[in-house]
Amino acid sequence: MTMTTATKTATKNRTKLPSSRTAAGLPSFALQASPGHGVLRLSDPALKPDIARLKEMLRSDPKFALATLQSAGIATPTGKLSKRFKG
Repeated sequence: MTMTTATKTATKNRTKLPSSRTAAGLPSFALQASPGHGVLRLSDPALKPDIARLKEMLRSDPKFALATLQSAGIATPTGKLSKRFKG
């Protein structure tokens, strides 16, 4: 495999950045990956305030937490695990 082939393959399989709104109706992270880098890491210090705010919302608002789990396909509308997660 040549260097060119490896580069082309890597760019084809790059993960997509989040859309402007999540399924729960909240804006996604305002921070976008820098040009040329398709990776957005949750451990990035710039995301720390956003992650802390999200964690607090998940803890304090059960409806938001359920909507988040539903949008990820983890929970059903009744709050049970989806079949994919052995529910």
